[in-house]
Amino acid sequence: MGSPTQNLGSRGEDIAAWYLVKAGFRILARRFQNRFGEIDLIAEEAGQTVFVEVRVRLKSMRGLPEQTINSEKQKKLQKIISAYISLKEIEDFRVDVVTISPGSTPKTLNIRHHRAQCEALDF
Repeated sequence: MGSPTQNLGSRGEDIAAWYLVKAGFRILARRFQNRFGEIDLIAEEAGQTVFVEVRVRLKSMRGLPEQTINSEKQKKLQKIISAYISLKEIEDFRVDVVTISPGSTPKTLNIRHHRAQCEALDF
């Protein structure tokens, strides 16, 4: 059994994968790891590979989940993704972020899907 943070992250990835599948994506990999680290989800939408970072926040008073992706995390993601696209010879890709935070009413969630281009991480 993992730590509470790992369990929350895993549950967030489940929710994000469900959300993306409902939006027409096909999930290719979950928790892909290489020597540089881990990417939460790798999906495909209309022939394009989509790398998805999932961020979860239980309390809105600590800021938005998007705010947890700092420059260090971006550099790490860049290395993970660069190795993957080189290995798989992928040319058409993008990096998205799915965030999950408390909704405005009890037992609801806000799910936000931020679509980005590879340039956002300086590839």
